[in-house]
Amino acid sequence: MQFGEQLKEWRSHRRMSQLDLATEAGISARHLSFLETGRSRPTEGMILRLSAVLDIPARDQGMMFSAAGFRPHFGTRPAQALDGLPPAIAQAIGLILGRHDPYPGVVFDHQYNVLAANHPFAALAGAAGIEAKPGVNFLEAYLGPSPLRDIIANWPETAADLVHRIRGEAWMQGPRSPLSRRIERLSALPEVQAALEDHPHSARLPILPISLWLDGKTLSFITTLTTFGSVQDALAEGVLIESFFPADDETRAHFEDA
Repeated sequence: MQFGEQLKEWRSHRRMSQLDLATEAGISARHLSFLETGRSRPTEGMILRLSAVLDIPARDQGMMFSAAGFRPHFGTRPAQALDGLPPAIAQAIGLILGRHDPYPGVVFDHQYNVLAANHPFAALAGAAGIEAKPGVNFLEAYLGPSPLRDIIANWPETAADLVHRIRGEAWMQGPRSPLSRRIERLSALPEVQAALEDHPHSARLPILPISLWLDGKTLSFITTLTTFGSVQDALAEGVLIESFFPADDETRAHFEDA
């Protein structure tokens, strides 16, 4: 796609008129129109200014720079594993995962593919009948026809809440987000549709525990998501660290006494 086509697509996705975008970017609506139709060529500074207003992710900004004939300022390809991230970020993730032991922790990319997991998470996933190796997609495992559905006591509620959250994240990623296509495909599965019908809106609870039946026990967790601020490269953009914490004494003892 040409730069102007990409710009128009992003503007429409963000539900902004030409006048809205031009006003917030500090340019004339006429100039914006010329940029979208290709009658004017953007400067690198203009691409950065419009991208900031439209909140365009770094990887997509890189594509816009390329379409306009410039060298991308940011990377356009995400990492495939932890060792593909910038060293400082990989070291920080390793520190977080290591310090979180004995509780489970896992790292996802912007599409919820596993990049890394600590030993407790890998053991928990293995006991649940799924793999936690790099490249495995968490959304497919949680929402798709996998063994997880049979051991998560509150799967319908947590599945619906996950869909609501991921749809918001996918919208932020833009009009051609692979995450959007994935979540809509998974949302069309009969079991997920039923969960969404029973829970049409996110509960917006301060904490939504996840309860698992495992080895004759009920393990209950709350989770947190950690992201990196001021990320300017597709290698690390959207990387999430999900940390699992015990929600009750039985779950705490299960991991601390192991």
